[in-house]
Amino acid sequence: MSVVMEMGLIHPPVGLNIFVINKIAPDIKLGDIVWGTLPFVFLMMVAVVILCAVPEIATWAPDHFMGKALRR
Repeated sequence: MSVVMEMGLIHPPVGLNIFVINKIAPDIKLGDIVWGTLPFVFLMMVAVVILCAVPEIATWAPDHFMGKALRR
């Protein structure tokens, strides 16, 4: 859910982070900022699809480390 919400913050039409960057660096065009965020949005979408397809990825590390801690 956090990844999907971050996608909403760096992706139009809401894109709050895009407007913040535009105000911090007004010499960079808004279109350039939007195009710069697209690879990150694409990677986040891929990650969400992979996590939906194989949800065990999200729980493997906690299960692995907590399981070892409980066996000691």
